[in-house]
Amino acid sequence: MKYVFLFLCLCFVFLKVNAQGDISDEKKALIRNEHTYDILLNSNGWGLGYSYGKMKNIHRKTMYTIEWVSIKDQKEKKFTSNPDYGRFVFGKQNDFLNFRFGYGNLITLYDKKDKGGIEIRWFYQLGPVLGVLKPVYYVVGPEPFKTVKFDDVKKIGIYPEGGASYFRGFDELSVLPGLYAKIGGSFEFSKNDLIINALECGITFDCYPKKVEIMANNQNKFYFLAIFISYRFGRIYNPHAKKETALNSK
Repeated sequence: MKYVFLFLCLCFVFLKVNAQGDISDEKKALIRNEHTYDILLNSNGWGLGYSYGKMKNIHRKTMYTIEWVSIKDQKEKKFTSNPDYGRFVFGKQNDFLNFRFGYGNLITLYDKKDKGGIEIRWFYQLGPVLGVLKPVYYVVGPEPFKTVKFDDVKKIGIYPEGGASYFRGFDELSVLPGLYAKIGGSFEFSKNDLIINALECGITFDCYPKKVEIMANNQNKFYFLAIFISYRFGRIYNPHAKKETALNSK
């Protein structure tokens, strides 16, 4: 909930600052496709994304999205045992990474009236998600230290010295396909007609055919419901611009 409160505060500031601006005298692009990137902060992790929006009419765009998201269990808590090996999450079996491939629509509710205005939009996405599980390794002693998985930590019965390198276990990846849905609101505040700067918030839902084993307990789930905020940036793109330029130069 603190992320939502922070987002609403930011939106309030932008609404106050940009509530009224100069009337734009620049010629608006008629074909308003867009290429955008976003940085997401979820209530259970963070991620990065890319979207291509194809204009259907003046109020609606078809969106094609790719996102990479790291998902954490709510029970994760970091400890320090040996400062030489840094902090680690005791009881964690796997790091969980999501790769989402979405299709949806971006719908304009309120268009900009001037340069300092805010365009209010809402969007939804649906599509497949590819969950990737990477085993977590721990460093255990006594010397000589060795790296083992959590099941072996329990067998040895010794508290870990720390976590092994994050790159340990990439040769043991496992894949879990699923489905996801995402819905939210977007507040676009750029003063340049061809530039996109937007703050967004909403809800994501990832679902899998079986429980995702992140922690070594019986509380792992097969679904993840999260609140997110994100910053989206990019450009308006006219696919016919090059053709028009080429024709005009002849």
